[in-house]
Amino acid sequence: MTYQNAEEIAFPKLSDEVMHQVGELGTLETFENGKSLIEIGQKEYPFCLIVSGEVAIIDTTTGQTREVVTHGPGGFIGDVDILTGRPAVISAIAKCKTQAYIINATKVRRLLNEIPDLSELLLEAFQMRRRMLEASEFLGTRVIGTAQSKETAKIREFFYKNHVPHTFFDVAEEEGHQQLCQLDATIEDVPVVACSGHVAKKPSIIKIAECLGISREVETTPYDFVIVGAGPAGLAAAVYAASEGIKTLVIDSIGPGGQAGGSSKIENFIGFPSGLSGAELANRGYLQALKFGAQFTSPVSVKTIRQDENGDHLLDLCTGQTARAKCVLAATGVTYRQLDLEGCRRLEGAGVYYAATSVEARVCRDSTAIIVGSGNSAGQAAMFLADHASHVKMLIRGDELGKGMSSYLCNRILKHKGIEVIPDTEISGINGDQYVESVLVRNNKTEAEDQLDCTGVFIFIGARPHTDWLPESVRRDEKGFVLTGSAIHNDEFWTQDRTPCDLETTCPGILAAGDVRSGTTKRCGFAVGDGSLAVTCVHRYLNQI
Repeated sequence: MTYQNAEEIAFPKLSDEVMHQVGELGTLETFENGKSLIEIGQKEYPFCLIVSGEVAIIDTTTGQTREVVTHGPGGFIGDVDILTGRPAVISAIAKCKTQAYIINATKVRRLLNEIPDLSELLLEAFQMRRRMLEASEFLGTRVIGTAQSKETAKIREFFYKNHVPHTFFDVAEEEGHQQLCQLDATIEDVPVVACSGHVAKKPSIIKIAECLGISREVETTPYDFVIVGAGPAGLAAAVYAASEGIKTLVIDSIGPGGQAGGSSKIENFIGFPSGLSGAELANRGYLQALKFGAQFTSPVSVKTIRQDENGDHLLDLCTGQTARAKCVLAATGVTYRQLDLEGCRRLEGAGVYYAATSVEARVCRDSTAIIVGSGNSAGQAAMFLADHASHVKMLIRGDELGKGMSSYLCNRILKHKGIEVIPDTEISGINGDQYVESVLVRNNKTEAEDQLDCTGVFIFIGARPHTDWLPESVRRDEKGFVLTGSAIHNDEFWTQDRTPCDLETTCPGILAAGDVRSGTTKRCGFAVGDGSLAVTCVHRYLNQI
């Protein structure tokens, strides 16, 4: 897309007819020259439609005042944070006497749902504006730290998953050192995060989330549907549930995307022949769910779940809050198993990773990346990292790559000049004090060992389901995956007179979808289908209670 076309998408002019429709939901206000319509850091800021005059969008994140764009009559002010409810990342100031319709976020959702043509125009504009802003001199939230630091990596992963505009400065480089001086911080204070005028030294993810407006208070009144996990299954369930008027809350320990959010490119998802990144898929699903009114909160995990005397499910959260739900969906997915090696856990986030995104790719720039595993996730990571690392080496235990990987992906890897597949090989050691420096590998046929220098080890081996938070009354299979539907119909734990829903567990009203459920294919498309099916189960359950 050319820059000119991008501007046409980002800054369309609304017709007089559409302006009249929009104006009916707002209030007409007058702003004198120099008056702010929106201030940076303002929470729950409104949608502003310019009727007369001019409004300048101002960026001050670099420490200097910069005019990004000017809106005139027919133009509008707003981006994706009108839907997310997060604080404004820019300011909007009248350049002369200006009149504008002011519309709150709740009514903006009405616009999106009641005027389909306007919905498409606004959502495309919101997303394009954010992309253009991030591609400009805009710094957003600043993160200053060490590229190999575990703590810094966690913060950057959180920002990546939650689509927080930010700029990373490495203290090993001059610019990073300058940022520390500007923020009155030292190397002992890193990681340092500067957002919305606040500077936090060695902050927790929870504190950062509060500052950015990502975490929020959970309502005390019951939700119809609480979804635990915002991967493809959880996001699909949120979109369909919210679009059908079901009061929905989505809880996630990191942010939208799940394991798929770490995939550099998904090419076997229907409707996207050229493929799309896991982050893009997650962002699209997230915005769709927000558009229909679903609520999100992170980084929040569920500690326990129990039932009250009315049959409602009570989810005790790590924040000390309790969410009340009539129906619950477990869509918490899986995590890749760790290697049972000294240094593996110690160096997590400091060279040992379980996802391959732009955050981790920076660590492998101009060096060697080691991939452990032979499934699709490992293959996608190899293709992505080959564009950043000088060498990519895939270690597989078997003698052939294609046994657990889609054939199209296998063929690409075998033909790629920057990727070396090393068969019959396992890691026997990970070396490094503060971050990964090299690995020891062993041929499992000849027992020969070798040392490979590298800065990143990416592990994609067997998965473990996230089910610890579920009550004991929810039955699992021998590997810990949740049993549902026909698999529990004749189970002694199923005590209802009715047949369980397809995704219902042995605890009535608790459903399971996606990778966490027993018998699934562990594919993104399957998880989305599961999430969609979950809403049918919700309707059926709510109609029976």
